[in-house]
Amino acid sequence: MFEKVLKNLLSVALIAGIFLACSSEKQDEDNNISSVKEQMDEENLSFSLKMFDGGSMAVKKEAGHLSFDNANKATLFVFFTTWCMPCLGEIPHLNKIQEKYKENFNIIGVLLEDKDKEGLENFTLKHKINYQIANGEENYLFARVLGGVSGVPMMFLYGKGGTLIKQYLGLVPSEMLEIDIAKVL
Repeated sequence: MFEKVLKNLLSVALIAGIFLACSSEKQDEDNNISSVKEQMDEENLSFSLKMFDGGSMAVKKEAGHLSFDNANKATLFVFFTTWCMPCLGEIPHLNKIQEKYKENFNIIGVLLEDKDKEGLENFTLKHKINYQIANGEENYLFARVLGGVSGVPMMFLYGKGGTLIKQYLGLVPSEMLEIDIAKVL
């Protein structure tokens, strides 16, 4: 009887953990936040997200509007950490979505922790990530420009013209995500 109750409690805790986002407390420990605050005082910003593969993505904020240099494709920005279990759980789904819509759609993982090149390479290989990962101090600036990231995973879906379509906090069922993506393609 006790064993059955314990199994039920563990099941409920596991399900609750899947649908909740990880706390963002660890990202506040980062020393890069102070330099990000200095850059946020400007109304018009221009910076680049540095991709792990060596590329970059230009981001501009002008008069409260954001634009990206890949505006010809819809883009899903996924803010994550390597220690967040829901973040890890959504990687296989994001890989499938990226493969399915690669002609008209980008997924950009935005890492909110300091990770050296070797550590990030091991992480991407282990999880077979097939979408781009942004890594660097600019990730924190980008999070602030978007209005803040209160937990991870947190996703922002932008249409082809750079218009914010929807934002998500926590683990999102892939079917629901695909419905929203199909609307913007």
